Amino acid sequence: MSAGFAGYLARRFALLLFTLVLVPSLSFCFFQLLEQDVPGPSEMLRELFDYLAATFLHADLGSGNFQNQTFIRTRSAFSVISDGFLVDVALLGGALVSGVLIGLAAGAVQAVWPRSFASRAIAVVTAFMLSSPVYWLGLLVLLFFAPGIGSVAEIPFLSTVGGYRSPGDDPVAFVQSLWLPCLIISAPLAAACTRMAAGQLGGTLNEEFVRTARAKGLRRGRVVRHHAMPVASAPVIALIAVNMNLIITNTALVETVFNIPGGFRYMERALINRDIDLVQALIVEATFFIVVANFIADAVIAWLDPRVRESL
Repeated sequence: MSAGFAGYLARRFALLLFTLVLVPSLSFCFFQLLEQDVPGPSEMLRELFDYLAATFLHADLGSGNFQNQTFIRTRSAFSVISDGFLVDVALLGGALVSGVLIGLAAGAVQAVWPRSFASRAIAVVTAFMLSSPVYWLGLLVLLFFAPGIGSVAEIPFLSTVGGYRSPGDDPVAFVQSLWLPCLIISAPLAAACTRMAAGQLGGTLNEEFVRTARAKGLRRGRVVRHHAMPVASAPVIALIAVNMNLIITNTALVETVFNIPGGFRYMERALINRDIDLVQALIVEATFFIVVANFIADAVIAWLDPRVRESL
């Protein structure tokens, strides 16, 4: 790793750490104003420092019981988050990886064979995915194809409602319960990546270094994979940063539809019931995922694109 590349990563890491602290701080001040519990600027600043110290030094994201007619929470906010954290990681990680890989593959087909039937079919599917809410897609798949309730056909290995199993108890059932929710969460990202990849790769194929590789007698597939795709992939991976808020929102919706015990499915109930501790905890978790995804995307872009590495 070059010194310039390491310095670039260090700067990005410091900026994202600042973001990880800034977002919960702003939300804390917002909720203080919303609750009209503002004794004064100095007092709010002291309470903010106490909150940040408790959150980031002691992992104290809120405690106590909250109960009303629609939702009962007998666990601390930290327990709610920690119990669903690994599920959220699996869903978000699977959605990001599958969305980018599907988008790159579909975009490559559109760029290399723009007038083919496959390219036109991908364009139709992409438009459908961009215009379809993920909760509607999930319900549609469950009602038509889920084991035990499918009205069209019952697909045995399809994810279904309440089918989640811990990976320690049954790894196969764990994969079965999450692979379809991951694909549904990733659908808008995959569609956006497909369009971006098709446009970027279409332009990259006309670059001089690609024409030089072709002139050397390399096969088209090798030229696309080893010369054009790394450069065209950088803007596609950048879409991760732009779409992380959408992906987290989709995760919360899909967790509710498939009854998956992740943490984000509690966001709506926490907002309705004014459960400020839990809302703040979920904001910290969401900010953490956004920061990590942005850092990984920045590192991969700098590694893939020589132009970024040369500018470091």
